[in-house]
Amino acid sequence: MCNPIENCFSVLKAHVKQYLALMREEMVQPREQLDNNGKRMSMTESRMKLLERAAHVCMPNIMQQLVLKMELHARDFVNAAIRMEDMQYGM
Repeated sequence: MCNPIENCFSVLKAHVKQYLALMREEMVQPREQLDNNGKRMSMTESRMKLLERAAHVCMPNIMQQLVLKMELHARDFVNAAIRMEDMQYGM
C-alpha cells in the first residue's frame, strides 16, 4: 500500500466494477452495434466499447483530493516502515 497511483487505480477499478454491474445485461447480451465500416461488431468488440465507456464515466471519481489522500496514506505506511513499527494490513 505504498504506491498512491496503484491505490487510485484500485478505486477506479471499484467504480468500473460498479458501473459494469449496473450494465450487466449489456455485458451478457451486447446490443447490436456497427463499426466504422458498417459491419456488425463482435461480442468482444462490444464488450471492449462498454469497458471503455465505463472507464470514461468513472474517471471523474479520481479527483485531486483522492490522490492527495492516497499519497498521505502511503507516506504514513513508509514512515512506519522506516521506524520499524508493526503494521496491520487491511484495516
